[in-house]
Amino acid sequence: MFAVVTFASLFALVSTAVADTMLAAVYEPGNNNLVLNPNYPVPTPGEGQVVLKVAACGVCHSDVFFLSAAHPDPRTYIMGHEIVGTPVQLGPGVLSNISTSQLYGVHVVDPTTANPLQFDTGVGFDGGYAEFVLVNQLQLIPVPAGLAPEIAALAADSLTTAYNAVANAGQVSPGDRVLIYGVGGLGHQALQVAKHLGATVFAVDIRPEARQLALDLGAERAFDLIDLTNVVGNGTFQVDTVVDFVASAQSSAVAYRSSLGIDYVRVAKHGKIVMVGWSAESLTFDSADFIANDIAVIGSLYGSPDDMRTALDLLAQGVVKPNVTVAALEDINTVLSALSAHEITGRTVVVPGLKSNTTSSRR
Repeated sequence: MFAVVTFASLFALVSTAVADTMLAAVYEPGNNNLVLNPNYPVPTPGEGQVVLKVAACGVCHSDVFFLSAAHPDPRTYIMGHEIVGTPVQLGPGVLSNISTSQLYGVHVVDPTTANPLQFDTGVGFDGGYAEFVLVNQLQLIPVPAGLAPEIAALAADSLTTAYNAVANAGQVSPGDRVLIYGVGGLGHQALQVAKHLGATVFAVDIRPEARQLALDLGAERAFDLIDLTNVVGNGTFQVDTVVDFVASAQSSAVAYRSSLGIDYVRVAKHGKIVMVGWSAESLTFDSADFIANDIAVIGSLYGSPDDMRTALDLLAQGVVKPNVTVAALEDINTVLSALSAHEITGRTVVVPGLKSNTTSSRR
């Protein structure tokens, strides 16, 4: 189905000259596929802004969520928010330490925006499923030398989100027992972060290949749904923290039962359920049990610029080794369809300029 490309060739794609128009994958209301526009105008930087040539952009399940119209968005914009790139145009007022030879990750949130929850890069504002992207200089975080763009891109969203969920929201510490629910693009990285923080980590996923990936990455045990339901139901399994990357009615119910304290691990209360996955499903909980057992349900959304710097360091040091597949920008709808169908193990990253129908895996 796909030919193989060498990773050395990915770096050469960064040096393409700036043109007046570019290829972009555009979200249009009422369309459940992105529209590939080969003549989208290349942006011009304003005060404090930078135009990056996109080196790589990760494909996130939240884009599938938006395209499903679960929460209809009337705006038209380029999707893609997990971006790394190199500056090619600097607007007036850009600081002198912004270098055109440096690869940067883009923190999704523009701090100068009045409503950052509604307007982020790739969500409301034009994003990285394009050859070029316009960002504020304050969003730029340098990528450590030697870190490949298709790996570094994950720090712009998925690893930063996973790190924030595990380290900050979940406050995972040595000796904790942690269940990762959903070993996808974020979950397989969260598993590694939890291991790095000294936890004993378990995983659950419906896909055999995802369970195997979890075991390969150091999970103590990787359950399918039947096995997990059985061990939770008979009282032989309990954890301190559940990090839920699925957020379905089923996952929330299992997460709740897994967090109830029992004598098996000598933890009676204080469990945590960290909700990360985007879902339109209604989740049902028994508040009396939550209160009686002191179980905290915590929503976790993205992370800070410092979290992103930490994520880049974890990648550069090889602490987190993501399972990455690269694909061409022209194939973005194929990638999104595969992601929606749960056919992707790990993370897929699109690379503008890569030949269509070309993928290669990297770990």
